[in-house]
Amino acid sequence: MKKHKALYFFIGKSSFTEKDTLILEDFFQLKTFNFEFGNKWKVPFQLIYQFAFLVWNIGSVKICFIQLSGFHSLLPTIFCKLFGKKSVIIAAGTDCHSFPSIGYGNYQRPLLSWATKISFKHCTLILPKHKSLWHTKYTYDHHDFPEQGISYFNKGIETPYECIENGYDASRFKKSGECTPNSFITIAGLLNRESQQKLKGIDLIIEAAGHFPDYTFTIVGAENSYFKDLPSNIKLIPKTANDKLPAVLSAHKYYLQLSMAEGFPNALCEAMLCECIPIGSNVFSIPEIIGDTGYILGHRNSDELKTLLSNLSETDQKKNGQSARQRILQNYSLEKRKEKLKAVIEKLVVT
Repeated sequence: MKKHKALYFFIGKSSFTEKDTLILEDFFQLKTFNFEFGNKWKVPFQLIYQFAFLVWNIGSVKICFIQLSGFHSLLPTIFCKLFGKKSVIIAAGTDCHSFPSIGYGNYQRPLLSWATKISFKHCTLILPKHKSLWHTKYTYDHHDFPEQGISYFNKGIETPYECIENGYDASRFKKSGECTPNSFITIAGLLNRESQQKLKGIDLIIEAAGHFPDYTFTIVGAENSYFKDLPSNIKLIPKTANDKLPAVLSAHKYYLQLSMAEGFPNALCEAMLCECIPIGSNVFSIPEIIGDTGYILGHRNSDELKTLLSNLSETDQKKNGQSARQRILQNYSLEKRKEKLKAVIEKLVVT
């Protein structure tokens, strides 16, 4: 059967854009557009290039998929609206969040906020990666909005939505070797920025580490130049290739995901597949991902974290690495994401 043509827009290649590309290629003749957003001065030129790309391709395609809402989603949704095509935005985090205390989220910048809202309003369908990205109460930290999500920051939005969680390949991420007792690890990017360190809870980890000299804490994605006067039990590892991560994760007993905000964190799920016991913040999808296989930090509070780390159980029958892996296998497999996307695609293509 001949495949329909489709376009896929995203900002920078990542593990989840690559996985979704492979899934979409099963159903469509797919053309991709990587919107380079790293430097602000490039945005006008990227928009001109994207405009030409859409003029050339929009007439021959059935549907456009867009990873995240923002500047790069504005023209695709408008073109689809004008030419009677379908547009789907896969909402993943920053387009659903607003944290003024650290300047995080699309809604912190007026033009980007406008582009995000217009895109959400005029697209055919929104696919948040978790229900909390549509709307959730927020109690982890009191410095920002008491509610978060697309519907909270886009009052009166009528665009239909359907939540489809990320999916993971258990054959790529699995335990290898033995882990070190009392060892903790976390993975994050852009840690040269102080706001990003706070967003990912790195400051809490550093503060707690000094109180547990017998524990070891590894931060992947960090350089020595990013920090000053670190406790001696903290180890920094630069950004690591995806194929090297399973071995690095497997060497640690616990995985820390103490973020102020997350969409659907890949690193947490991949760590759980490598049988790390998860410790996560009480935000967005994290408590649901962890379930009863690990621990939840209720509030962004260093004393609360110290208490949690002091009371980790060695005998809990559910909070262990094997249970963590099974939870991801049962609930968030790559096959499940593919099945759910297939169902959505079939409805969109037929109607």
